Amino acid sequence: MKKILVVCTSGLGTSLAMRLFIEKFARENNLNIWVEHSDIGSASYIKADLIIGAKQVIDCLPEQNQTETIALKDIVNRHYISERLFNSNIIQKWLNEKEGTQ
Repeated sequence: MKKILVVCTSGLGTSLAMRLFIEKFARENNLNIWVEHSDIGSASYIKADLIIGAKQVIDCLPEQNQTETIALKDIVNRHYISERLFNSNIIQKWLNEKEGTQ
């Protein structure tokens, strides 16, 4: 299954709020994906196709092979987050796959 991991320092407030927004984004774009949120320490043990979080959090993660990351400069601006998601290579791939099946 397609999976997005949302990471923040503690894995509670920020990542949960972003997770809810990304789930809404997925529903609005008919993307069948699983969104999980995590703290920075646990993130390296969770496999995902895309990892998203604040820039300072993403910069602290170990480099993960073949996993795209989105480092956000603004974690509360929903328009900015949507724009970054739409500009993601993996999201574009998933949208194109969805269009190919319709």
